[in-house]
Amino acid sequence: MASNLDITPEDLKVFLEEAEEQLQRLEGDVVKLEKAGHDAELLQEIFRAAHTLKGSSATLGHQPMARLTHSMENVLDKLRKKKLSPSADVVNLLFECLDVLRGMKDDIAEGRETTVDLEPLLARMPADAAAGPAPAGVKAAAAEAVPGKTARPSAGSPGDERGTIDVAREFVTQLSDTERSRIAAGLAEGAQAGICRVFFDQDCLMTSVRAYQVLLALGEAGEVLKSVPSAEDVEAERVGHEMTAYLLTMEDKAQLEATIKAIGDVARVEVSMAQAAPAGEAQGAQPTVAQAEGAREGSQAKKNATTVRVDVNLLDNLMNLVGELVIDRTHLAQILGRSEHGAGTSEAADELVRTSAHIGRVTTQLQEEIMKARMLPIENLFKKFPRMVRDLSLKAGKEIDFVIEGQETELDRSVIEEIGDPLMHLLRNSVDHGVESPADRKAAGKPKTGTVRLAAEHSESHIIITVSDDGRGIDTEKVKASAVRKGFLTEAQARRLSDKQALDLIFLSGLSTAQAVTEVSGRGVGMDVVRKNIERLNGSIELHTVPGHGTETRIKLPLTLAIVRALLVSLGQSVFAIPLTSVSETLRLTPQMVKTIKRKEAIVVRESVLPLVRLNRVFGMPAEANETGQYVVVVNTNGQRLGLVVDGLVGEQEVVIKSLGGFIGNIPGLSGATILGEGDVALIVDVGSLVKSETNLARIGLVS
Repeated sequence: MASNLDITPEDLKVFLEEAEEQLQRLEGDVVKLEKAGHDAELLQEIFRAAHTLKGSSATLGHQPMARLTHSMENVLDKLRKKKLSPSADVVNLLFECLDVLRGMKDDIAEGRETTVDLEPLLARMPADAAAGPAPAGVKAAAAEAVPGKTARPSAGSPGDERGTIDVAREFVTQLSDTERSRIAAGLAEGAQAGICRVFFDQDCLMTSVRAYQVLLALGEAGEVLKSVPSAEDVEAERVGHEMTAYLLTMEDKAQLEATIKAIGDVARVEVSMAQAAPAGEAQGAQPTVAQAEGAREGSQAKKNATTVRVDVNLLDNLMNLVGELVIDRTHLAQILGRSEHGAGTSEAADELVRTSAHIGRVTTQLQEEIMKARMLPIENLFKKFPRMVRDLSLKAGKEIDFVIEGQETELDRSVIEEIGDPLMHLLRNSVDHGVESPADRKAAGKPKTGTVRLAAEHSESHIIITVSDDGRGIDTEKVKASAVRKGFLTEAQARRLSDKQALDLIFLSGLSTAQAVTEVSGRGVGMDVVRKNIERLNGSIELHTVPGHGTETRIKLPLTLAIVRALLVSLGQSVFAIPLTSVSETLRLTPQMVKTIKRKEAIVVRESVLPLVRLNRVFGMPAEANETGQYVVVVNTNGQRLGLVVDGLVGEQEVVIKSLGGFIGNIPGLSGATILGEGDVALIVDVGSLVKSETNLARIGLVS
């Protein structure tokens, strides 16, 4: 950890997770701000996120981060009060602040001292926005929010039944004469007196930080007269899982509850309000209550915690253990299958069958639950792109409306981690190559603002991610001309290509139709990497384009990479696994069916030519005599069909994917291995690489 911070590793981890969450929220909301203008709700969300980050960084003792977020708050406050307009310059300035804050967060994570000079950035803040010192810590900030400091009354436990709270009586018994006089003055000005009780999650690791954030949030919503625990208690980390604050505010109960619920690790909030006319009665200035709202805590109390943070390494380990259970379950089923062919049955055998069935059900359920735990909304990935598209469009001088759909779609975290770079390439291409400049769009009769769409949806056991734009589309003739010019194929071969085959040329390394090289693209690097990464995930990618109207790229991915359903096939005495996601059908093969086209074996299936690949030749295995004949497994990826010739079909089975490891390295045609029920190893066929090798450019022009 950073040497100037006094914090435990556990608290540091919580802080970094919280900081990343707030930074991502800020980045996404600031992009929206430029279009939304003075949207009060959006500005409040942005302010709250900056406020939370300031509070946690101040508590951590990281003064540069606290100072910068404090200045951002001042800018945001001017926006809320409409003293400042959310112009492009202001938004750019906020983004620069976020970039610096992310760098500071990375410094903390790496244990480095933050040496960035904030003065040039702060000097560019709108007038008075950078004025005033940043909060020095919990004591200074919380003491400002809590002017009154009185003895701490005992607090009831979250499980106590309180009945209807008499707000006026509680103000009288818990506040001093001075504080009650302030209540009377505030009520006379139209404010409301409120009591806010906050209950934190039982597994909250940083209750002092959360308590500080609550005080800051309530201080923004009104005037906090007293809190239990007090500011000194919060500073000394004498904080339990409940706190109470007495305040004057112009906000209503719902607004206060929403503000506090937005703070992390808050399990429940109870707000009671009393609106009264001023009256100097008993004990100095007791308010005469005109209306009181009680908060009742019933015996059916909410759970204090509904979610917990789990280390991803723990999930990976659990997934590996579940994989071993799946293997053992299959082995047990095979043993039982053999025993059923033995002589007779017994009570012990029947009991074994029942136990095996139960283990199978439990293992399946455990597998499903672990898979759910690994699933994350793809929003975690998608929300990184709005700012990127905005910055790219500004550099290119284009006006682009970026639309995101289906961001609630869930996907395995391992897939989310791998798909980020391919999506970034596709979005960059849409902005740079796809959408035209405003002048060109106007000349083509289009709106000057182009649209780039990023969407996700579930389709059976897959997820479909679509990147589309309404730009100029892809001119396949230009693609073919570029391929000929760079020596990928001859003019004669180019003429024989269909539009779909011509589009596939886009995925060649070094091929580009860009008229000029830019910072974004034009060097012919990217689309080959995109396809390679997607195929490595057992996925596929397809391009569809209409010249003058736009381009759509569809990516099809499995929901998880850990366990897949596969077709087991045999080659001699060896067993191979082919992912079912790529399998279209299986056929029995006879020698009479095989034809030779341009020195390549093929068969005709429903009046369509299907190229054949004999797997024993691919993997350097000797051909064995097969009296029962061979089989063809028809596979399909990226719109290309291929027939894989095997000796036999073993059956379908769920397999746990294991890496081949660094010692074996990358073997063409194989994507991994799996352990079968009896302990035998089956290699997993990489269908994508086989199809790619058999439909390369030299053959595209030869095979129809």
